Amino acid sequence: MIESKDVVLTILGASSAFAGFVLVFLGIVLSTYQSYSGAVSAEVKRPYRSTAIVLYTTFCIALGTIAVCVGWVLAGGDAAYRLSIGLFLVQLLALLGSGAWALRLVLEWP
Repeated sequence: MIESKDVVLTILGASSAFAGFVLVFLGIVLSTYQSYSGAVSAEVKRPYRSTAIVLYTTFCIALGTIAVCVGWVLAGGDAAYRLSIGLFLVQLLALLGSGAWALRLVLEWP
């Protein structure tokens, strides 16, 4: 039987890894955005700004999942357990979405 503790600790570790992964790509996008001079039009920089916002949102979802997991470790509770699983699923979808969004930027899809 899988213990609740094992599930939450696994989600905690995976969420931390995902947060780090997203943060690295956010740094790359921000570095690219900042490499453009002030003379470059806002239209050229707009895709990088929107990609950075999407990645930052995904990072915040990961941090929220981590916070709920830590709260469950400290206090327990069925609601926090279910919320941690739900947030992790949302985080996976956000990771998929932000990856697709960044891929669209790199491949210059419409």
